Amino acid sequence: MEVLESARVAALVARLQEALDGAASVATRRWWEAYLKGAIAFRGVGIPRIRTEVAAWRVAHGIDAWRVADQLALALRLFEEPLAEDKLAGILFLQEFLVDRVSWRDAFARYETLYRRRLIADWNTCDWFCVRVLGPTVAAHGGPCAAALATWSGSADLWQARSSVVGFVKGIAEREHHPLVLRSCAVLIQREERFAKTAVGWVLRDLGQHDAAAALAFVEAHLPHFSTESLRNALKHAPATTRERLLGELAAGRRAAASASKPNRAKRSRP
Repeated sequence: MEVLESARVAALVARLQEALDGAASVATRRWWEAYLKGAIAFRGVGIPRIRTEVAAWRVAHGIDAWRVADQLALALRLFEEPLAEDKLAGILFLQEFLVDRVSWRDAFARYETLYRRRLIADWNTCDWFCVRVLGPTVAAHGGPCAAALATWSGSADLWQARSSVVGFVKGIAEREHHPLVLRSCAVLIQREERFAKTAVGWVLRDLGQHDAAAALAFVEAHLPHFSTESLRNALKHAPATTRERLLGELAAGRRAAASASKPNRAKRSRP
């Protein structure tokens, strides 16, 4: 943010937080925290109300008249706050007012900083960011943007790597993206983290509705790397016989690997 004083920015963030605090409910907070199993803390405000408060705040404080670059900086500043609603407010600010107004290259460079600083570090924030910001950005800008997103699969950061796949979920009907998605999936499925594998299961489930053969071929080629959870999701729309066969093969492979890893317990010969 070029000329905006940090104190002014902090005051604006505080005004939005006050509005969100006033809209919070204990019931909503408990529902979200139960659903997320403690992944991130909530104050208790639903998405529609967050969207309403962000839009009102933006107009009430004249933020809508700011330069686009300054609005982008303010939206990203919201990710620095610890509560989920503040991060979601940043996501909705980007989606509603900025996605089609900023250079995708500049935006991606700024977004990568969010991952490096661990400001996106839970699956809820990650997935909302993918669906509400990254997906629409790819839809607006096409091939080069999609290719750049796919390179995130090589990130050491779990959430940035997950985004390289989940960022395509909303646009998975676009077949020109499928080779990129499958290459990213081939990287993520080999990682041990649960949320790397579930990203693959999710996107293959949806890709399979547009190209069942490609989705199935990927599963067959990478079956040993799937978790049961991710495989079930990937095969959700597959024929029952195919689903049962592959789940059975995965289970059998796990049993064989476990057996092979046990120490040799051959009986000692008696003297």
